[in-house]
Amino acid sequence: MTHPLWLPDPLIGRYLESEGLLEPASRLVSEAALYLDYCLKVELALLKVLARRGFLPDHLIPEAVEAAGRVRLDDFCQEESRVHHDLKALINVFTSQCPEAVRPFVHLGATSYDILSNAHLMRLRAGVEGLVLPALRRCCRELARLARREAGTLQIGRTHGQHAEPLTFGLVCAVHLDRLGGEILAIRRALAGLRGKFSGAVGAFVAQGLLFEDPEDFEREVLAEVGLEPARASTQIVPPEPALAVLHHLTAAFGVLANLADDMRHLQRTEIDEVAEFYDEEGQVGSSAMPHKRNPITWENVKSLWKTFAPQVMTWYLDQVSEHQRDLSNSASARFQPRLVLGLAVAGSRASRALRDLEVLRDTMEARVLQETGWLSGPLQVLLSAAGVPEAHEGVRRAAVQARRAGRDLLEVVAEDPRLGPVLAALPARHRAALKDPGSLTGPARRRALALADHWDGVLFGEARNIL
Repeated sequence: MTHPLWLPDPLIGRYLESEGLLEPASRLVSEAALYLDYCLKVELALLKVLARRGFLPDHLIPEAVEAAGRVRLDDFCQEESRVHHDLKALINVFTSQCPEAVRPFVHLGATSYDILSNAHLMRLRAGVEGLVLPALRRCCRELARLARREAGTLQIGRTHGQHAEPLTFGLVCAVHLDRLGGEILAIRRALAGLRGKFSGAVGAFVAQGLLFEDPEDFEREVLAEVGLEPARASTQIVPPEPALAVLHHLTAAFGVLANLADDMRHLQRTEIDEVAEFYDEEGQVGSSAMPHKRNPITWENVKSLWKTFAPQVMTWYLDQVSEHQRDLSNSASARFQPRLVLGLAVAGSRASRALRDLEVLRDTMEARVLQETGWLSGPLQVLLSAAGVPEAHEGVRRAAVQARRAGRDLLEVVAEDPRLGPVLAALPARHRAALKDPGSLTGPARRRALALADHWDGVLFGEARNIL
């Protein structure tokens, strides 16, 4: 067999193979699975319903199922090269394996996209449920664990790349957890909203109307066999919006991972050095030129995967437009949907592993908050304003500028201010103490981190504690 690294697509060898996802990906979302699994399941669903409705004897259905199992990929490919039509090739090979009494009823009343539309939806659903959601759930479990463990770990918040106010690293993890958990639920809802079709060549039930008094009921019965509900209206293809909703939320979840990856990458900058991803000191190399390097390779890799696959969603937005009842302008792009599924599964797998092994440098985090007092400006101006000081914000801003220029403590500068100092001295003792202890300001952050961890453990894993 050709080694995956000989293939031109790094998704196969460098990513799927390395994550142990090659076999499940081949089984769930390959082109072979599309035809030999999902398309044949729809064809068998049709035969089962036809048997129930008296077109052929029930006892022939097990033989048809066995016949589907005898369809080989090589035979299908050879027949497609002859007839130049994928579904007709599949039907021909499948029919040749069926008993004589079954053959007239294979594909009866169906058009190709009564089969392929549903097969694409089934493949998308299987890939998301079998590959993506497990990886994202693992990320959520690790984020919940970190949120809980680091709920009280003091860290400086950052906005615009500048130090802002104190929070906790547990809250940082919990916010990413909440975003990712929300997208998992959105993906689940979108999967539940997928809608199939068995309405014929232009969606008008022409063939089915010849065979059945209620062709829409027949459509419902066939689709129920493959776990789908019918769209309220369809053309020769299913309406693209339900599948697009799944693809949209997959892309949004990918974006959450990219944001997490970017933050973790920056926290590993030499001048920040607040977290560190796993590094095998016995043999891992960070740079071919600088042996000392310990690069944030996993997080950079997750972000790079997002940059590679997220833009593809625009193609599927473009697939909303299909001329009249059907054109073939989405025939290629629909085949590439599994790439988003696979890219996200790889990113989720790598992110969950990086979170599992993440080293949190608590001393560095806490020392960075304690080594300066600029973060005091927000709480200080709030307390002074609440005490009735007009233009407290401007007063504290000027004091902060003076403190920064002189390299002094902000509280000392404010205490010397003839207008602000007396009000500061008159503040309640607990407020004056809080201004000297940043940890005392992070109680709400700690509680929110724990609550979010409990909430998502309950929602995603049934391990409810104090649900929000």
